[in-house]
Amino acid sequence: MGQEDIASLEEKRKNAEKITRAEKKEKRKKERISFFSEFKKFIKRGNVVDMAVGVAVASAFTAIVTAFTNGFISPLLAMLSNDASLSDLKIVLREAAFDADGVEVQGEVAILWGAFLQAIINFLIIAFTLFLVMRIANKISKKASKLAVEIKSLTEDENEKAKLKAEAEKAAAKAKAEAEKAAEEARLAEEKRLADEKKLRDATFEQNELLREIKELLKSQQK
Repeated sequence: MGQEDIASLEEKRKNAEKITRAEKKEKRKKERISFFSEFKKFIKRGNVVDMAVGVAVASAFTAIVTAFTNGFISPLLAMLSNDASLSDLKIVLREAAFDADGVEVQGEVAILWGAFLQAIINFLIIAFTLFLVMRIANKISKKASKLAVEIKSLTEDENEKAKLKAEAEKAAAKAKAEAEKAAEEARLAEEKRLADEKKLRDATFEQNELLREIKELLKSQQK
């Protein structure tokens, strides 16, 4: 193999590598475009907007429930238990230890059942509120479905009545047209009959006149 063949093969190899790199680059570009297109479609979907609204409403509602618990329920329970807050209710398993300078050398170990109870109350309030909302939504949905069925039924009845009315009007128009056609045919037949009778009378009159003339002619010849 000569130097020219080696150079030609090397050039072909470099061209192939360039084509491969270009194809890979184009493929990556198409994948990026496809990814952003799919992301754009996903963002434009209605359920994404609904989900964002739901998250925002849930966050605001959680803040309302927390404020209600801290502002109303916690003070009542704290008053009964002589504590400042519901979250302060706890069972101390080991007291905190302090040195002579008042520095804490050993932390307190306690069961924070007040915070747990507050979380349960928040959960029950949210769950009960969502239950009421879903119940109302289901009732509204059922009423809407029932109303839609009734409207559809009424629409079908109206369409059926309109169809029957159109068929009746069509049949009446057809019967009227046939009656008018029959009347026209009867009129034409009567006119033809009268015309034929007139022709017959005219022909008979002409024949009688011709016979009378012949008779007069014969009489005149006999004289």
